[in-house]
Amino acid sequence: MSEDEAVRTLQRLHFLRGADEATLLELARDLRREEHRQGSLVTVQGQPCQDLVLVARGELSLTQGTAQGEQALGILEPGDTLGELEFASGGPWRVTAVASRPSVVYRWPRAALSTFLEGHPGARQAFRFTAQSRESAERLRFPWLAEGEVIYALARKHPVILAQSFVLPALLLLASAAFAWWGWGAFGGLGHWGALGLAAFAVLLGLWQWIDWGNDYYIVTNRRVVWLEKGVGLYDSRQEAPLHMVLSVSVSTDVLGRMLGFGDVIVRTYTGQIPFRHVGNPWAMAAMVEEHWHRARFRRGREDREGKIQAVQELLQREPEEDEPLPPPPPPPSPPPVDGRREAQIGLDHWTFQMRFEEQGVITYRKHWFVLLRRIGLPSLTVLTLVGLMGARLGGLIQAPALPTALLGLGALLVPAALWWLYEYADWANDIYQVTPKHIVDVHKKPLAREVRKVAPLENILGTEVDRKGILGLLLNYGNVITNVGTEQFIFEGVFDPAGVQQDIVRALDAHMERQRQAEARQRREEMVEWLSVYHRQMSSRRAAGETDEES
Repeated sequence: MSEDEAVRTLQRLHFLRGADEATLLELARDLRREEHRQGSLVTVQGQPCQDLVLVARGELSLTQGTAQGEQALGILEPGDTLGELEFASGGPWRVTAVASRPSVVYRWPRAALSTFLEGHPGARQAFRFTAQSRESAERLRFPWLAEGEVIYALARKHPVILAQSFVLPALLLLASAAFAWWGWGAFGGLGHWGALGLAAFAVLLGLWQWIDWGNDYYIVTNRRVVWLEKGVGLYDSRQEAPLHMVLSVSVSTDVLGRMLGFGDVIVRTYTGQIPFRHVGNPWAMAAMVEEHWHRARFRRGREDREGKIQAVQELLQREPEEDEPLPPPPPPPSPPPVDGRREAQIGLDHWTFQMRFEEQGVITYRKHWFVLLRRIGLPSLTVLTLVGLMGARLGGLIQAPALPTALLGLGALLVPAALWWLYEYADWANDIYQVTPKHIVDVHKKPLAREVRKVAPLENILGTEVDRKGILGLLLNYGNVITNVGTEQFIFEGVFDPAGVQQDIVRALDAHMERQRQAEARQRREEMVEWLSVYHRQMSSRRAAGETDEES
């Protein structure tokens, strides 16, 4: 039984995906099985790491001691491993792992693992890919990760793509050298200055290409797939999709990619594709996406089964009488209440300069204050000019025209200028985007004119993107958040902290989907309990009828 469990545990490992059953049976003999009660230590930070830990059953909570105290790093589930980073570096355990529920783990000794990897280059590359992903995730610590979200795969474009991007800077450097040699005779010292300028441009271009290559990441977490793309001073974009929205995963390579070990991983979702272009070891990345895509589906099914088992256990423990009604199960968590009569007006009655505020569970966003400054720039300049002229006339700095005439004329111009300013401000304040417990909302309202309100249910969201373009967008932290709803897009234009807005949408979607899932599971449990209750009553009635016949 334990050998079968060990083989099943090995089958879940992505770097053993191509291993046959005979190989897995042989590897299973090297594993050491351990059972852990809830709360027991599996690894201790700082102690020597002698093996790779494979989680077969249960859950392990990971923490890491830092200068700021204990930091939670996430939870490992069946199919996860712990120790790749320590195996690659040869150092001690970097984290403390505690069984958060009764768990079974297998330990793969370092010597046996090393022997296997030396004889299987493909498995060695996939294993090294996992270790590099863990190291990069630990170093980068992306701030947009949700609580409990764990990065399993993180990669950049293959270094050969970086080398290709250096071709133009290298050619420019050669051209500058040639120009310096030829230009000295043709232009004298001016030729040297031209060559120096061309060389400086080539160096800066190469530096920009290197930084640009280092800022693009392809990420797989236990919740989503992410394409993070940054262009220095030009744009900042993040495209992602929840794992449950993934439809298929494919790998595409060319001749050079197959020779050097890189290719494209295409993740197809309901809204289209998320391409992982020129990623190193694309087969390991695709295996990671597929593994956690299937794991997310399995996790939902497991939670549903556990709920049904709990409902049956509660029914058997109650042992209701024949005519005793079953008490209803507790209702699922509900979103914060929103007054339906005021829901359409939430956010429209705030006249401050706030760019984000919450009311009755509704998060409202306005466009960035820089957008407001662009709108009120000319009206503000006009108002300030008119006020300045009035002050100058009252102070005697300007003698003509006559004071009453000047004040009357400037006042007549000041009123429409002030109304112009108020109109632009009201137009900015009335253009709002909202995330409610059930919907996303896009409101465009012109003062004293038509209001256009677009609403979409959260469950129809298929993916989100973040797009910050230009130096100002990066410096002032504003941009667009694009939400794909079927064939339509909701674009939150020019909002402050677009990554934070995206996370608000993702959190609201997760909470809404969890409420729906719990409601559906609750309904299935009620139906099952009702069927079992009817069966129990029927059997009790038959037993009672049989006892009556025997007595008579």
